[in-house]
Amino acid sequence: MLPPFLYATANEAPVYKSIVNNRAKKLINKIQSGTYVIITAEDGDFYKVITAGPNGWMRKTDLGDTMGIKIFYLDVGQGDGVLIEAGNLRILVDSGPSVNMHSYLTKWQYTYLLNKGQPVHIDCVFVSHFDADHYKGLIAILNDKRFTFGTIYHAGILKFAEKNNPYNTGLGNTIQHNGVTYLTKIFDNLLQTNEAAFFNRDITNFMDAVKKAAAENRLGKTKRLAASDTALSKTIENKKFKIEILGPFTEKISGRHRFIYWHDEGKTINGHSLVLKITFGERTFLLGGDLNTDSELYLMQQYKDANPFMVDVAKSCHHGSSDFTEAFMQQVNPFATVISSGDNESFSHPRADAVGCAGKYARGSRPLVYSTELARSVSKSKILFGMINLRCNGKDIYMNQMKETNRPSDMWDAYTLPGAV
Repeated sequence: MLPPFLYATANEAPVYKSIVNNRAKKLINKIQSGTYVIITAEDGDFYKVITAGPNGWMRKTDLGDTMGIKIFYLDVGQGDGVLIEAGNLRILVDSGPSVNMHSYLTKWQYTYLLNKGQPVHIDCVFVSHFDADHYKGLIAILNDKRFTFGTIYHAGILKFAEKNNPYNTGLGNTIQHNGVTYLTKIFDNLLQTNEAAFFNRDITNFMDAVKKAAAENRLGKTKRLAASDTALSKTIENKKFKIEILGPFTEKISGRHRFIYWHDEGKTINGHSLVLKITFGERTFLLGGDLNTDSELYLMQQYKDANPFMVDVAKSCHHGSSDFTEAFMQQVNPFATVISSGDNESFSHPRADAVGCAGKYARGSRPLVYSTELARSVSKSKILFGMINLRCNGKDIYMNQMKETNRPSDMWDAYTLPGAV
């Protein structure tokens, strides 16, 4: 009896046009590890499959019943947007400043559900921090009634509007303690803010979308996370899948939790981004929002001689800004770095020193540095937004970027990372 479906277990697994005497003829497609295939027929050592791109025949040895995890670093322009699929879980970490993520989810990734009238459930949404280039793209997704959500996790700092200026930002009042400035406003549950002051325009629109989704029973809850929390811990395909929170830290001042305030509002809200460490099997991944020099030094001080930051793959903090420490990069020490940035010339991300140090402070003889901006291409004046694809079976990590070609048999620029630590 044929299995109804399987997954590619080899990366760039070949798909052939035909089989003659148990031998493959004419390569027509290559698919990534973890790609779902529908089995329609069998011939000797091969299965006939329906999959992404041209359909055909695949070797049985290139297929199995485990998907592993998939991490999609989406080109959302000047911002961050990551989709993670692990087992039956769907997880969003930020979604950029506009509709790129919503368009990707509705016009590509989950059309197989939406075309059948089925809702798309997102188990976890992590908002690294409330800068518009990280959360504003979530508004369209939250307002789309075809989506349901489990929990929205966040760092707890929101932006207020200044009088007569809904576009301006403010993080609330501050206090002094032993010569150090601290924020007084920390939000735990976004569904119960009850603030007399007004949030800025984008935060207000986001909060309205959150409350609307909850009122329509499409959202379970919201929750603030901080260092030492574990957002998820499950066994998937007999391997541990875990999302730990390495930051931000609060300090107890007069019996209440407070965030340290660094110089200005931008450095403060960026520096207190959620820092996610993801583990699947033997491999690890880091998503650090918009950490900066002040916060990296602060985090390393909090952990003292311990180093929880070392991972196999890291998303570059703050889009490849120059506001980083070499010491923190040395602690992260990944095999591969992904930089998510756009074309906003006022930022000029990624900066040359960030790209250079991403390679310098990496492991392996040929470290990888990816850019979502470079993954983008233009065809007949149409922007084709890019993607950095990561696939992991718990032991092996494959990173793939689509080439600027229309040949499915040679469409991936693919790398296999060195072994686990």
